[in-house]
Amino acid sequence: MVKISSIRPYCPNNASEFTTNPYDVIGKEEEGELKKKKNSLIHLILPEGEGDKLYHNAFSAYERFKASNIIVREDKPSIFVYRQESPHFSQEGLILGIALQDYEENNIVKHEYTRVKPLEDRTKHITTSNVAAGLVWSVFRADIEINKVIEQIKQRKPKYDFNKYGYRQIVWQETELNTITRLSVLFKDKKVYIADGHHRAASAAEYRKIQMENTNEKENSNSPWQFLLSYVASDDQIRILPYNRVIKRLKDGKEEFLRKLEEIYYIKKVKTAFNPNRKNHIALCIKGKWYKLETKEKTFSSKRDSLDVTILQDRVLGPILRIINIRADDNIFFVGGLQDPNTMEEYTTKKGNDTFFNLYPVDIKDLESIADSGGVMPPKSTWFDPKLLSGLVLHDLQEE
Repeated sequence: MVKISSIRPYCPNNASEFTTNPYDVIGKEEEGELKKKKNSLIHLILPEGEGDKLYHNAFSAYERFKASNIIVREDKPSIFVYRQESPHFSQEGLILGIALQDYEENNIVKHEYTRVKPLEDRTKHITTSNVAAGLVWSVFRADIEINKVIEQIKQRKPKYDFNKYGYRQIVWQETELNTITRLSVLFKDKKVYIADGHHRAASAAEYRKIQMENTNEKENSNSPWQFLLSYVASDDQIRILPYNRVIKRLKDGKEEFLRKLEEIYYIKKVKTAFNPNRKNHIALCIKGKWYKLETKEKTFSSKRDSLDVTILQDRVLGPILRIINIRADDNIFFVGGLQDPNTMEEYTTKKGNDTFFNLYPVDIKDLESIADSGGVMPPKSTWFDPKLLSGLVLHDLQEE
């Protein structure tokens, strides 16, 4: 159900030096350190400047990278296997193009709404720079035959093999037409689900719309801008961590808050910090004191309604805490990927907030089911980890 394609990208000569985390998880301190390095991708994905100047600086950085041979275009159309490896967790998938027509036809399935300002930013960025530098992370339901092809590609000598951000980052390149054709056939019956990168995908789709207004679709069916730069992985290669919620102030006080929570959850006070061990259980910390919450309701009208993030949003944040727009309200913020409950506790002791909601992570099967039904999950429901490096491949949208 999806059309995949090889790509002929620009790749860095020194991937360890050039690559970064995705733009939207880079903090200000890390951004400042990266900008001291002239050969870092940061100058393209998070350039200096205000207004249009910012986007023109992104274009200038891209042109400088090419002119200085910091990045070099591959000789042949390729696909890649990208593996991140550590003693604790490893994951791998394919880097390739997926037809944006499939995005329009919902064969590339979304599970979150995009927001206006981030979409405008990424659309302006991509239309000015004419390059996709960050991967859109998608998953497909596990397939033995696709995994066999991945293992075959991994028999080659890696193109890249280096350590960064606590993981061994390994990339293999495949240029053989027979192998790429084999994958194309295997993906024809597949639907893929966006895991991370909804705004990058939507901005690429906007870029395509702009190009199609001025060109003949049939003549340009294989143009680079017809394809989304994607990392696609089997759903058994995915690790989702919780996206936790922190409330700065309980405006009605702790006791009143707990009293209202008792209408929704069974509440048990516990002595030590902990992580919830199954769905519909939440670990709640209020000013250093921990509580185990279990939802009283056991049947739900949909998969979406059964998610802890949904219950929390619909039954607690809105009605009790009066936080309606969780993206804009100053009384809430989010902590993704943190696994140490003792560090979570510090948010309510050392960092001065009132409450930390420690959630059980969303299951990938629930995400797929919700997406299949056309449902949309609450904002910031999932934290996929480890993050994929940006800059391993750069998909130029204009060079044939």
